[in-house]
Amino acid sequence: MWIPEIMALRNRPVDIVSRLCFAGFLKEMNKPISDIKERRTALDPTKSFIIQAPAGSGKTELLISRVLTLLTLVDQPEQILAVTFTRKAAGEMHCRIMNALEKAKSGSPPERDHERQTYDLATRALKRDSERGWKLFENPARLKIQTIDALCASLTRQMPMLSRLGSQPAVSEYPEEIYREAARRTIAKVEATGIDGDTVSRALSHLDNSIGNLEKRLIVMLKNRDQWLRHVTIKGSFNEDVLRSYLEDSIKRLIEGTLKTVKTLFPADLLAKLIKYGRYAAKNLKNNDNNKSGIVALDKLSSPPEATFDTLPQWRGIKELLLTMNMEWRKAGGISVKLGFPSAKDTDAVQMKEGFKNLLERLSGMEEIRELLSEIALLPDGAYDKSEWPILNDLLHLLPLAESELNKVFAEIGMVDFQAISMAAIKALGSDERPTDLMLALDLRIQHILVDEYQDTSRTQLTLLKALTRGWETGDGRTLFIVGDPMQSIYLFREAEVGLFLQAQNEGIGSVELEPITLRSNFRSQAGLIDWANRTFSAIFPQYEDKFLGAINYEHFVAVHPAMEGEAVKLRAYDSRAETTEAREILETIALIQRENPGESIAILARSRSHLGEIVKGLKEAKVDFKTTDLDPLTKRPVIQDLLALLRALMHPCDSTAWLAILRAPWCGMELEDIHSLVFGNKNSTVWELMGEGNRVKSLSEEGGKRLLRLRNKLETALPLWGRTSPRSLLEGLWIKLGGPACVDRDAMRDADAFFNVLDDLTKGGGIESLEQLETRINNLYAVHSGSGENPVEILTIHKAKGLEYDHVMIPGLGKPPRQLEKKLLRTMEREKDLLLAPIEGMGQEGNSGIYTYLSRLQSKKEAFEQTRLFYVAVTRAKKRLYLFGHVRQTDDDKIKAEAKSFLAKITETINNEEIVTVSHDEDDELPVRSLQLKRLPINWQIPNPLPKLDVSTMGESHAALDEMPEFLWAGEEAKHLGTVVHKYLCRISKEGVSCWTKARIGGEKPCFESMLRQLGLNQDRIPSLTQRGLNMLYKTLTDQRGSWILGKHPEEASEVAFTAVMDDKTVHTIIDRTFVDGNTRWVIDYKTGSHEGGALEDFLQNEKRRYEKQLDRYAAILVTGGEKRPIKRGLYYPAINQWIEW
Repeated sequence: MWIPEIMALRNRPVDIVSRLCFAGFLKEMNKPISDIKERRTALDPTKSFIIQAPAGSGKTELLISRVLTLLTLVDQPEQILAVTFTRKAAGEMHCRIMNALEKAKSGSPPERDHERQTYDLATRALKRDSERGWKLFENPARLKIQTIDALCASLTRQMPMLSRLGSQPAVSEYPEEIYREAARRTIAKVEATGIDGDTVSRALSHLDNSIGNLEKRLIVMLKNRDQWLRHVTIKGSFNEDVLRSYLEDSIKRLIEGTLKTVKTLFPADLLAKLIKYGRYAAKNLKNNDNNKSGIVALDKLSSPPEATFDTLPQWRGIKELLLTMNMEWRKAGGISVKLGFPSAKDTDAVQMKEGFKNLLERLSGMEEIRELLSEIALLPDGAYDKSEWPILNDLLHLLPLAESELNKVFAEIGMVDFQAISMAAIKALGSDERPTDLMLALDLRIQHILVDEYQDTSRTQLTLLKALTRGWETGDGRTLFIVGDPMQSIYLFREAEVGLFLQAQNEGIGSVELEPITLRSNFRSQAGLIDWANRTFSAIFPQYEDKFLGAINYEHFVAVHPAMEGEAVKLRAYDSRAETTEAREILETIALIQRENPGESIAILARSRSHLGEIVKGLKEAKVDFKTTDLDPLTKRPVIQDLLALLRALMHPCDSTAWLAILRAPWCGMELEDIHSLVFGNKNSTVWELMGEGNRVKSLSEEGGKRLLRLRNKLETALPLWGRTSPRSLLEGLWIKLGGPACVDRDAMRDADAFFNVLDDLTKGGGIESLEQLETRINNLYAVHSGSGENPVEILTIHKAKGLEYDHVMIPGLGKPPRQLEKKLLRTMEREKDLLLAPIEGMGQEGNSGIYTYLSRLQSKKEAFEQTRLFYVAVTRAKKRLYLFGHVRQTDDDKIKAEAKSFLAKITETINNEEIVTVSHDEDDELPVRSLQLKRLPINWQIPNPLPKLDVSTMGESHAALDEMPEFLWAGEEAKHLGTVVHKYLCRISKEGVSCWTKARIGGEKPCFESMLRQLGLNQDRIPSLTQRGLNMLYKTLTDQRGSWILGKHPEEASEVAFTAVMDDKTVHTIIDRTFVDGNTRWVIDYKTGSHEGGALEDFLQNEKRRYEKQLDRYAAILVTGGEKRPIKRGLYYPAINQWIEW
């Protein structure tokens, strides 16, 4: 038997698994897989590994094979825990595992050898399933594949008291609002007596008494409090003198670490020679009474200084000797008497000067040494000065105070953020000395943990992982399997620490020793791209490792796919920053690709959304089919800005800025001269009052007066209604009457609808509390461009593209530098057992704090290293061709030079001239200087006549029934909420495609389904059974021919589509579950999630038809009124019983 063989011999599993998983690779590929041995080893189920899996190396397949292998060994599937960082990744892994099991269950081995690898493993896992009675097909949720957030939520639910969260609170979708409230409550304590008030007062004084400045920085700190909270709480553990001594010792050890790195990387022979020249220069400077130079510290050196804090002055002298004030290598012309090299003609002086020149020449190409030497200039003195320590002491009190206020807000509203959940989960597991009952139970239950994307782990998540593996020992049958690619670590803004991956490779995790394995085969990109990537990134990645700064070495790929004809990479460089030039080049490239390779995928990837504005505009004008993801913020859309101005005016009649914006909006469109005439010279009246002053109105032009009168008439009706009707109804109605919809296109109408939905959601409990709250929520919304064809060009940020692949990848904006480092109230850094803390500098004192400046410099270096990795992620999305775009300038020696810190600056030394296409800047691409064009409605515009009213008389019931009345309104709360969730899933399935949904995937949705029911307030005891009922409905729908037809792809299809109609002079709204065109017939379908038990099914269906016939007839009437000319058929579908009624 295979399982006893594995259990009996430690070395056998590798042989057996490798035969199962990789026998087909060598046969099917044209060249051998370079890392096949490592892939075999990684499936040994008795060992713990950390796998470095570069882009395109097939890590997901490896994870799936590992899970299937472990399923052949465990007693229960729950003994395996797989953790990912996104729901999408968790869903994909779960789906692929269950699909593998389903294929194995079919008993038909695949013909392709490499597919048979997974099939054989899944077959053995199915055998184990049968032997142990797991019934994975009936209970696919027994496969524990979770996101880190879902895992934390699960832990806190199991131990609500120890986690200190009590009953499971909801997670807020808008935590920014909660942070702001906590920050304001903290600042309000400035009025309090005692230490709290004094601390807030001094913090405000430090920031020039700017309440907004302190509030903004407190919000940022609260958002990332899991990264600093463990640091600031140390104040209560030490007295002030001990704490200060500990922190300053940490600074000194940081300095020594930097000096050690410099000394290690500096070639020993050159450093020895340098000391000789330094000693010579120092003596000359001292003889000339030039003792202010740092070089004089080298006068007594006979050998290189040690890397200690006490030798810092000597290392500063070395830096000054070698580098200019601009931190560049000194040139021969700069070697003068001021540097300690007199212009004497004696032989010794000439030899010393020439020798030093030769030394500089040898060092001139050593860029990393130059950068490290430049850091020496920024190293702090090793102690807090008299201005730094007091404010640091205040911040160590202020930040916990803000965290305390945040917890109070959480308790009041019954909601928390994800950080609260993750920190509570760690508390629920206890400590090494005092593990909780939950920890002990998990210790018995979980035998194998797999973690994907480990390079994006934060210290808080590492703490959780250490707690879960507490007490594990090598050989005890429990394993940890870590997979990731440190070269793809790009989430520093979420506090991901790539150094934790390096640490795990070298030291393991907690008590678990990990065997490191590096994969090298790339199954994604053609060899031409791989060769370019290897050449480029081996040059621009750091040549040393530093786990604290995130400096990692580049690991070379080995291409599996052969090189294609032609150049794999092309750089289009142009000599200006005109985005129109770049957009034109990209459009021409897209046109060429679509003409020559019409079926191949194209993606445009950018570091920042701001790099894509002109490109999106150009694609729209050229009518190129494209889709975007979270790209275009709604707040920047003119229609949203106009709506916000109109809302401000309704809420605050004294808001002059809002009123002036209304006068200029396209649905009013007054000229600037008229606006000036209306408001000039009067500071005591509001704009609204001025709009009613006869003399001022008469002073306007004839057209201006007409436009103002039309606007005033509409507002006179609307203003008294504020506070007496819903904000959405009032604002939307006013906007329509003013002609807003006539001023915008279809995309802008969707944006406006999204705005109104947010406003409606925010004001369901009554009036709107603040515009700030509304703007915060709108800031999280983006315009949608979904593409209309089968193969649109995809436009997204590099972060969003991670994990995806395309035939052709374009990267614009390579010549632009990244954003500047944001200042934080407190800079922190951990190094081994050392802790570095520095308070923000006061207003007007920027650069005076050596510690804060240096920690900011280290943070900048971390971000610079990440920028290189971000570029690597973008490049490795390409399968066939890569196109780079960026602006440069030509140097005097005909070399191209890009802006510092830009992507392009990193590669200009590595890219070949034949790979560069220089684009001449066209003067026509410059944005013309012209007066602003005022787009506005014609002066004679009138609101169109409404569509014909629905003939309510033929429908029997009152039109009031048309305002959406769920079919479960008459049912109990359980049926109502179950129906809501089932409707959401049916909508989702129709959008994603029926083929994407298997029984296994439906089973994997169980946690999410339960969570949705829980958020609707259902009794916890009833949720499991209701979830099973809902999942059964979904499965029955997918396995029913009629259900698959309803959810399948059709022309002009839509799900959960909202319609608005006017009936009896009232606006009514309805939502149609599903509509599409089949043949020449429009179908209108409603889902009914009720069930029927007992006999007389036909009678039940006839009664149902009578009950809902008028409702669907009204739906059809709305479509006819809206212009539908085809015949309309109605249908009711019952997923619980697979029944269908049509007429």
